[in-house]
Amino acid sequence: MNVFIKKSPLIFLIFFTAVFFQGCTEQKPNTPLTVAQSFWTATLEGDTETAKQFLTPESLPNFKFILKNPKDFIELGEQSISVASAQILTQLTRHKDNQVAITSLRTILINQNGQWLVDFDKTRESMLGSELQSVIEQLSNTMRETIDKGVKVMGESVKDELQQMERSLQEGLEEMNKELEKQNKNKQPPETTTL
Repeated sequence: MNVFIKKSPLIFLIFFTAVFFQGCTEQKPNTPLTVAQSFWTATLEGDTETAKQFLTPESLPNFKFILKNPKDFIELGEQSISVASAQILTQLTRHKDNQVAITSLRTILINQNGQWLVDFDKTRESMLGSELQSVIEQLSNTMRETIDKGVKVMGESVKDELQQMERSLQEGLEEMNKELEKQNKNKQPPETTTL
């Protein structure tokens, strides 16, 4: 019995310390926004293990997305939340080789047993759609610039052609005038008869 009494204060101290520290650690509420923030923060820091804690079990095997550039950042925007799922507009800004790439996507979350988790597969699909749209816009801009340059070059070429035609016409008119004058000089006035 003496052993129990001597160990009781130690057990009480351990229990009290555990409860105290558990109460002191601030737990974030489980909302789509806080889960998305925690997920992207871990991803930005290159902390794969922490990021995986916020993923649905189905998307765990496909998660291979880590950002390690300290300049990269995420902005979370408008939220659309239902009982079973949530979408948060997300803008990912990445830096690579002195270039900035901005990708708009949706962070998709699923409510599984009262716990919000990121569905990385669907999030990645929204990202790929955004990147495809970006490529299409870049191609469109490149084509527009090429067409504009082509029109300018054609415009200059057509302008040169028109000026050459104008000169040719003018030269042709001058030659015709000279020829007419020559014919007029060679022509003799008709004889006049009097009655």
